[in-house]
Amino acid sequence: MKNFFNGKLSGKSTAAIICFCLAAVAALGIFSYNKATEELAGELTGVKDSTSQTETEAMTEPAAEANIPAENVPMEPSEPAAAEETMILEQDAFGMESAASPEAEPASGSFTGAAVRPVNGDILSNYSGGELVKSKTLSVWKTHDGIDIAAETGSAVKSAASGVVTSVTDDPLMGVTVVIDHGSGYEGYYCNLAYDVPVSEGDTVSAGTVIGEVGSTAEAEISEEPHLHFGVKKNGSWTDPADMLSGEGS
Repeated sequence: MKNFFNGKLSGKSTAAIICFCLAAVAALGIFSYNKATEELAGELTGVKDSTSQTETEAMTEPAAEANIPAENVPMEPSEPAAAEETMILEQDAFGMESAASPEAEPASGSFTGAAVRPVNGDILSNYSGGELVKSKTLSVWKTHDGIDIAAETGSAVKSAASGVVTSVTDDPLMGVTVVIDHGSGYEGYYCNLAYDVPVSEGDTVSAGTVIGEVGSTAEAEISEEPHLHFGVKKNGSWTDPADMLSGEGS
């Protein structure tokens, strides 16, 4: 051995030593690489397992909540009453009528009694109710199917109640006459009017609407003081106009 180290190495021996050293270095490198690869793989596996566990927990928690019995799940209370109140307030803001609004006037055809007198004055002749009375103008006994209300010629004559004008005629005995359907079977006869009449057949009138003036066109009562002859029929038969004017005919 002493001769071996003290002597010169041959070329083949030197090459063999070099190859042995290179092989040892290569083996050490491969071993280190494999060791590092295993450690890295272990770390990646741990991260993947942790991530999978987290995802599994995230997916499992909602499912657990979904299994809560329905009676234990808190529900938001509905508020229909509040919504209804809001709607009412909005309607009021836009001027909608409330339940406390005054009732509308009765529709045409519904008689609720006279609101005004056709003219203001004393009763000159009353309704005879089928009894015969002597006419001052004709000097005969006959029924007086209305009342005569004293009023100066030219005085405004008003509709006693709302209704619809059914005719405007010039009767040979009772003169210019306006007939108004006041509803519920009541008809008002406004006689002895002047010729100038401001209403026509088919007109709708209200209580107090001026329908003419007191005239002197009733030949059957020309001897009487200036007046309005006012008659009322109920369901086609004469009735006492005083009842209508007092509200008793409603």
